[in-house]
Amino acid sequence: MISVPSPLPPSLLSDGPALRLLDIAIAAQGSQGKLSLDDEIRRYIRTVSGDWIARWNCSVYAATGVLDAVADHLESNPDLESLPSNFLEKIKQACEGMDPAGYLHTLAEMTRTLERQGVPEYWELPMGSWEFLQTFPHLFGLDAILMDEGDQEFTDVVRSVVASEHPYCHERAASYTTEAQRALVLFPGPDALKTRLSWATHSRLQEVIDTINEHMQREHS
Repeated sequence: MISVPSPLPPSLLSDGPALRLLDIAIAAQGSQGKLSLDDEIRRYIRTVSGDWIARWNCSVYAATGVLDAVADHLESNPDLESLPSNFLEKIKQACEGMDPAGYLHTLAEMTRTLERQGVPEYWELPMGSWEFLQTFPHLFGLDAILMDEGDQEFTDVVRSVVASEHPYCHERAASYTTEAQRALVLFPGPDALKTRLSWATHSRLQEVIDTINEHMQREHS
């Protein structure tokens, strides 16, 4: 009896960590040598490892397991058209003519090997642009608001942003203060995140925390 390989569930490949790893590989390949694939994978590992929710929801090993599962599927059924179109497009871009199954196994094993080497410190491997957006999304969003409200005092803008969602401001307030405090711990110098956000110095980040705490204590305690 001929064994017919079971199709992979499309939902497994429609989004998630396997696509992120392929996106990282494609970006490194398209950077004309400006990005190192090893370093970009290390940044991916650092991003996942630094977030308890990400580690709980989908660890690095779970992500590489998806890549291996797709590779095993292709070894039994080499028809790439059996994969969802978005995933198929990314595999074709990433492989650059290589055997897709072999490439996916290699990418998975490379990621596991780098994960076993430990998480690099920021002084060893500076934070990348995409890594910054994943680590500080709310501070990045605040940057856009500050540009729109450039004629107002910094503290007034922060206060109005939180007050605009009062009394349901807990989640947004917590996100701003959590990211600001994380930035102060990870980058304790006076410039803090200034290289990424022109306003995000140590003193301004502390101002974000103090202003939001003052609002929470005044309005919610």
